[in-house]
Amino acid sequence: MATLGANDLKQYAIPTNWDAATLTQIRLESGETYDAWLSDVSQALAMANNELLADPLINGLISVTTEPAVEYRSGTSNGFEEATEYGRPDAKRAATVGHMLPLKYYDRMMKWTWMFLSKARRAQLDADIADAIQDVKNIWRKTVIDRLFDSDAVTIGSSGKSVPFADGGTADSSYIPVAMPDRGGSFAYTHNHFAALNGITQANLETAVLNLWEHGHDGPYDLLISQSDISSWTDTTNVTGYIPTPDPLIRYGAQTDLAAVAGPDWIGVVETDYGACRIRANARIPTKYWALYKSFGRLDQRNPLRVRYNERRGIGALLLAGDHIREYPLENAIMWMEFGVGVGEDRTAAVLSYNDGGGTYSDPTIS
Repeated sequence: MATLGANDLKQYAIPTNWDAATLTQIRLESGETYDAWLSDVSQALAMANNELLADPLINGLISVTTEPAVEYRSGTSNGFEEATEYGRPDAKRAATVGHMLPLKYYDRMMKWTWMFLSKARRAQLDADIADAIQDVKNIWRKTVIDRLFDSDAVTIGSSGKSVPFADGGTADSSYIPVAMPDRGGSFAYTHNHFAALNGITQANLETAVLNLWEHGHDGPYDLLISQSDISSWTDTTNVTGYIPTPDPLIRYGAQTDLAAVAGPDWIGVVETDYGACRIRANARIPTKYWALYKSFGRLDQRNPLRVRYNERRGIGALLLAGDHIREYPLENAIMWMEFGVGVGEDRTAAVLSYNDGGGTYSDPTIS
């Protein structure tokens, strides 16, 4: 998989037919050459783009691909027949369905005019790049989390669709989760992984966990909650299985249970009948919403979501040369990204919940 490397930036950020060596003769107001500054920008972008896939929350949710569509099994298996001496068994095949993965374009104008660049100081340009890199990280994480909670199907082309997790047949009534007789039998097209579970309780979490387990997903599971609801999830009066992570400043008793999860973004574990749930909180998610999903590890193809990218552009942002250039190669430069997020091959790998007494799930606004 390609990410933007430090050696690739000049082919995008320098206009066609420019002599790269000439950049060593163009200086900022503060004395640095454009060539030196562009090399620093290249390194900053390369690090930022690599961080997109290093993000522990996101890389456990996604895999990456350049393919425009996925195909997967649907319904029950055909089964064996009792053999006879002269008879031949009926030929059988697996039923498959599929959906498409989006590829969207994002850009951001740097607004570096000729007059500005003629007087620009290094600190001003560095601040602009830092601001743009922050926007790269924001759109990446926001888009992934938004697709996770989104129950809508997105039209691609004239008739293609990027579909959500199992939604009761709204997006595609031909999709039927694969039967798991050992864990509860077969499913219908009406099977739904978008739930309105009223209240943050152990019982509601157990319901969601069972909805993953019955499809063959074994724990541990990941529980992504709203930062606003941390106190509710850590309240053992309602969430009886909650176990906190250890704090290095606290000495615990010998009989105290502590969660064995590493990393500053984990806030604990909840024990359930079907496996433990590791808890992460994120302020982008509004109160009363939470997601439970099965992660198979960093960028594993079995993870719930799939990120499609343009192989020619790589994963992450490019700094493109602007138009109407008078003198400076970065006049009106544009930051550019191409990627899209869709559900992977397993539409039962996540359960999305909204604490609503009315019994209706509605999509959250991810900030």
